[in-house]
Amino acid sequence: MRHWWSIAAWPLVTLAVGTAIVVSAGVARAGDAAARRIIGFSADGAYFAFEQYGMLDAGASDSGYSEIDIIDTRTDQFVGGKPILVVDETEEATLTLEQARAQAAAKAAPILAKYAIASRGTQTASDKFTFPGEIVGYNDISRLEQASQKWLSPLYDETEVSTIRLDEILADSAIDCSASFNDIQQGDQALQGDKPGKALGFRLTLQGQDGKPFKTLHEDKAVPGSRNCPTSYSLSESYEFTPVGKPAVIVVLVQRFSQGFEGRDRRFIAVTGQPR
Repeated sequence: MRHWWSIAAWPLVTLAVGTAIVVSAGVARAGDAAARRIIGFSADGAYFAFEQYGMLDAGASDSGYSEIDIIDTRTDQFVGGKPILVVDETEEATLTLEQARAQAAAKAAPILAKYAIASRGTQTASDKFTFPGEIVGYNDISRLEQASQKWLSPLYDETEVSTIRLDEILADSAIDCSASFNDIQQGDQALQGDKPGKALGFRLTLQGQDGKPFKTLHEDKAVPGSRNCPTSYSLSESYEFTPVGKPAVIVVLVQRFSQGFEGRDRRFIAVTGQPR
């Protein structure tokens, strides 16, 4: 399972498209909620790519950043071992969001061309209130985290999948994440058990029409330090692509929230595999 490379209930939703949820590059802020752009699948379904981008929260750097994840759907691993990341973490950073995105796109172009990754696939489910295509204003990030869903109901016509379910679990951690548990709901089942040496991870399961799980798409055994001691996970959307003569491929975008320099940060994790 890959991870975001290190820089850093529906009625309750109070966000609205008409409010100021999008932050321009020149506005001071705390907290950093990345936006995402879906690039697509290769013709054989073996590769999937998407971009996540934004501005670092108000720490040592005020850099724009762009990360392009190119994933082998057969292994759920990054092509080349890591994503393509453009960011300037120095105190003197002048890299704008537009510059970061342009540089990342130029670096990714040869790989996207090599694997013929293009706009293919269908969005099968989404939580529209996660605003995945928006750089969410810092004042709304915490509310977005609280309102985001742990399940999605895909519109599958020819498979048995009725629900994608996310459960938060404890998993091993090489770094001390004890402080992050203060920001996690204490009644959550994920917090049952000893927490030293642990961090918040997640499990993704596919459920059939009978409500019973029939496949575990992902389960964390260890949480990488680059996730920055998550405070929660939730589901954003799912995509499917069926190559000619081959099994369907599914991609589930998971939101990872953690405590940034001055507020909550959001990043996306793409989990890939086959629904059967």
